[in-house]
Amino acid sequence: MLNLQSLIKLESSLMIRSLHYLKAMGYDFLDEIKDENIYNLSFDNLRKTASTCSLCQFSKQRKHILMQKTQKNARLFVLTSFGQKSENESGILLNSKQGERLKTLIYENLGLNEENFYFSYLIKCFSSLKVDDFSLQSCLPFSLNEINLIKPKFILCLGYYPFKALGFDDFNSLRGEILSYKNSLIMASFDMDFLEKNPSYQDEFKKDLLKIKGFI
Repeated sequence: MLNLQSLIKLESSLMIRSLHYLKAMGYDFLDEIKDENIYNLSFDNLRKTASTCSLCQFSKQRKHILMQKTQKNARLFVLTSFGQKSENESGILLNSKQGERLKTLIYENLGLNEENFYFSYLIKCFSSLKVDDFSLQSCLPFSLNEINLIKPKFILCLGYYPFKALGFDDFNSLRGEILSYKNSLIMASFDMDFLEKNPSYQDEFKKDLLKIKGFI
């Protein structure tokens, strides 16, 4: 039997989900929370600012900023959490075993080459798969500004942290659901690290990708 606190939490979760569904269907709501910490910069200046950032401890491990080198007009924006050591060494995004696997899955299921989607990391410096609240808050404005500049039709969040950072609390229950985020649609699915450790979930990931196909 659920206690009063559990019932309140469940009701709140259902209400938030209902609101996201309504927004995805085209309804607008007043008094929407604004992002106050977005840098008002061009893409080149944003990348330069990120590459010289020293706000958190991960900047000490940075050899190359984990961010696209040029702005793209892309309908799909893929956001995940952590870069790989090989990407930090080379400065080339998706230059890793996991990166190659992600590119293959996106191409096989969505028909998109790397040039056709925008890819970004929530943590812009190499962090050895580690994260803390301060580094998340320090890096988040860079990702928010990227989204504002790219203006994607669809945002695919891979893993818990990107989905949470953009304001969604329940990854497990909302994973695979298409919701509304500002002027875009958004969906969360598994990240490559999770799929590497849990290959039985790969078919579920492919199903999630196929849900996107009709929107991009």
